[in-house]
Amino acid sequence: MNTIILNRMYAGSYLDEDENIGHEVINLFRDDNGSNYIYINPYGDINAKSNDSVEAILLVKHVEKGVLEVVAKAEDLQQVYYKKNNFDEEIKDQIEYIKEHHITYGNVLLSDIYQKGNTELLITFKTNKLRTVKKPVFLIEDESKRYKYENHYFLPEKHFSTQSLKMYYFENEFPQDYDVFRKLLNDSTMWNKENTTRKIDLDEIYTYESHEGFLSVIKKEDDELVISNLFSYIFNHKKDVFRDFVKEVLGINDFKINYNIAREKDNIDLLIENEDSVIIIENKIKSKINGVKSESSGKIESQLSKYVEKAYEEYRHKKLNFYIFAPDYNQINLDIYECGDEYKIINYSKIYDFYFKNAGRMLNIKYFKEFLDAIYIHTMTTDNTNFEKMKKQFINNILELKKEEI
Repeated sequence: MNTIILNRMYAGSYLDEDENIGHEVINLFRDDNGSNYIYINPYGDINAKSNDSVEAILLVKHVEKGVLEVVAKAEDLQQVYYKKNNFDEEIKDQIEYIKEHHITYGNVLLSDIYQKGNTELLITFKTNKLRTVKKPVFLIEDESKRYKYENHYFLPEKHFSTQSLKMYYFENEFPQDYDVFRKLLNDSTMWNKENTTRKIDLDEIYTYESHEGFLSVIKKEDDELVISNLFSYIFNHKKDVFRDFVKEVLGINDFKINYNIAREKDNIDLLIENEDSVIIIENKIKSKINGVKSESSGKIESQLSKYVEKAYEEYRHKKLNFYIFAPDYNQINLDIYECGDEYKIINYSKIYDFYFKNAGRMLNIKYFKEFLDAIYIHTMTTDNTNFEKMKKQFINNILELKKEEI
């Protein structure tokens, strides 16, 4: 019976404890031999009903109720874990497999990296074809949410589990969903052509620098109010740097630096005004733009159109510029919104690149490093926040074991 498994990663509060490593971190690394292995959450096991019949695994993460984002696909699978009556025998088989195939990361056996490597499962499959997504891709079970996600695949039959981290789709039980999965798996425009996962080399281990900043420590790295406050603070210092930012990144020439910045004026995240221009910025990190679909135009009336109407009413004698600041992974389709054509999307990677390039001009600005760290984690084409946490602890454990060898 052909089976496709959806495996949800980065779930729960497990990662909030610094010493814990999410076992699924290996899913996006190659071992030192160049092989890819898959750990199926939450415990590394699978239903015996699916033995030797798993056609593909889709690694996904939760976005909102009824929406999952695809991270990668694993095909051409070799099953490593097989359920036995005795769990100790399963662990014994696993340890022997790891040693026999010399599965190491940074020259450390996988079973040694995890402190409980002799009491828990660590590998479910080996895959000969792992591909990460080329652009954000979403699985949706609620048709009403289609408009929010540009690259989406609607699943008409089985609903996503809110409890289990692994979901089995059997071809004979859910044929329509299975066809959707096959379409996604075979759509070459959605996947990187080559395997983009990397080994952990020794140079990286010893030079690794986490971009986990203070906001990550206090769990505010995704807080739009906090990040908007940081933007306001940085933009208000070194106004000549901001003038260059406006020219190079926002595309506005001759912006005068006698400007003022208002936060949350008329609910606008950032309103920057000088004597002849106004810049209106809506900052969207993980949230989407909500609204109501207009029966006349077919487009969505949202906060975007309200800001445009208010600005043309209050600042009609000035040049108006509208922007949305968004992480690279937060794909926003402006075509579906009323007044969407008034806005330009500025990805966080462009903001980060500009300020990183001009860091020498900002050295005496307090909290500048915290600003860069806060921006950096949102520069990826997929939301890698939790993966970076796992990677940090994974590498730290390898480092500790390497020290013990000396």
